[in-house]
Amino acid sequence: MQPITEAKLLEYRNDICVFLEEQFYLESGKLIKLEPIQKKILNDIFQTKDKNGLRIFNDALIGMIKKSGKSSLASGVACYMLLCDPIFDEPNEIYSIASDKDQASIIWEKTKKAIERNPILLNSVRIYRDSIVVPSTGNIYKVLSSDTFSAHGLNPHCVIGDEIWSQKNRDLMDALQFSPTRKQPLRFIVTYAGTNTVTPLYELYEKGLNKENPKMYFHWSNIPEVSWITPEFIEEKRRELPPAVFQRFWENKWTAGENSFFTREDVMQCRDEFLKPKFKGEDNNEYFYGCDLGLVKDRTVSVILHQDKASGIVIVDDIKTWSGSKNDPVKIADIEEDMLIASKNFPKLHIVVDPWNLKGTIERLKRYCKIEEFTFSSSNVEKLSRNLYYFIHNGLVKFFPHKQLERELLSLNLEQKSYGYRFDHPSSQYSDHAMALSVALMQIAGVRKADAGFVITGAPTLEKFQEQLEAEKLSGPTIIEIKEENKQESINPKSDFPTLRELEEWRKARQL
Repeated sequence: MQPITEAKLLEYRNDICVFLEEQFYLESGKLIKLEPIQKKILNDIFQTKDKNGLRIFNDALIGMIKKSGKSSLASGVACYMLLCDPIFDEPNEIYSIASDKDQASIIWEKTKKAIERNPILLNSVRIYRDSIVVPSTGNIYKVLSSDTFSAHGLNPHCVIGDEIWSQKNRDLMDALQFSPTRKQPLRFIVTYAGTNTVTPLYELYEKGLNKENPKMYFHWSNIPEVSWITPEFIEEKRRELPPAVFQRFWENKWTAGENSFFTREDVMQCRDEFLKPKFKGEDNNEYFYGCDLGLVKDRTVSVILHQDKASGIVIVDDIKTWSGSKNDPVKIADIEEDMLIASKNFPKLHIVVDPWNLKGTIERLKRYCKIEEFTFSSSNVEKLSRNLYYFIHNGLVKFFPHKQLERELLSLNLEQKSYGYRFDHPSSQYSDHAMALSVALMQIAGVRKADAGFVITGAPTLEKFQEQLEAEKLSGPTIIEIKEENKQESINPKSDFPTLRELEEWRKARQL
């Protein structure tokens, strides 16, 4: 056990990894041995300094698969911030946060026990029921949670977040904003992916992914990065768990719930950064317009798309959204005007809408544009859901970046019904954009060529077929034997392939 001298304390302040590997004891009673990825994360955060010698990063989001040592890493950071981080004008306040107190206490308990295993550290602190205090400096480490906190008025120096994916609102994190008097504060969050893309954690994830905040350190990995998680262990988990659960825990992927309709990969493969909204179509394309109407609570959304003739990929050209309220509902006249303008700007436009509240619109616009109704019956919704899954899962549709559409697709859940399955959205969310896209895609499905059918091997050329037809006229019909008892058809051809008449008789017998 290394004694802590003034020189050693200075070394610890300059290198968190040295401090942890010399002073932080694990449950096994052994000092922590940091993995290369853990050292990289800590060094990147704590040793990246500005011209004044202060840390550049004041926000860190670390996303790793389950059992990657995230809690030990966060506990080590909490211990360092409590005992070693420089104090400027006022004592350092460190807080552990999570969605509930039990989860929030995990990091705090780990830190407390690590201190208790080290007599040098234990003699430096006072441990209470829900806080650890350093008498010589006044530094304090406490637990807060969204269900038992009163954070306003606190002045945090460091906030440790653990698995905050289930936190439903921003109240706790908003209350723990850093004061301007804190020279180098740090919010350090460790987690794996969540099941809901409308959460504070997902907002942070998107900011990190898009590099929106230069003071935010972002590390998000979908593969094992520590030595104790082997490929064999991962494959065992893959066999044991449902796909959505495995993806979330062991691939660190957002799944929007165990019954999620799409994975993040499904949706992101359809997002094309190079596409832009279009307000006018091309004469050689056929366009399709889908509309989902919501006047008060839900939104009204229209989607225009077309299918690329060369690749077969569906391209989303335009998305419009109208939001209404009880006092100011969406005006149907505005929707009608949009349909008429779209018909002028996009050649050969097919419009399909739900007749609910739009029956009059359909009748009025029939003389000006091609408009049809789509009734949301059980069977139609099942077909619509199946068709949407086909296009999105197989990456057969491309849309320009659109946060609302992407979030809705990721939040859709799979529901099993007596008539099959369908997608639906959680009660607190919307699916207007996804529904409008689905309605438009149903029209593409209607004109899509069949991608499966009967293939007759050894089929003749057209010339051979005509010769055979002439031979049939001279020789008379060929008898086709149908065995009703076995419900099997047999063709007695004169050659290696059926004649045209045989095919006609066979099709009639099969009622094709």
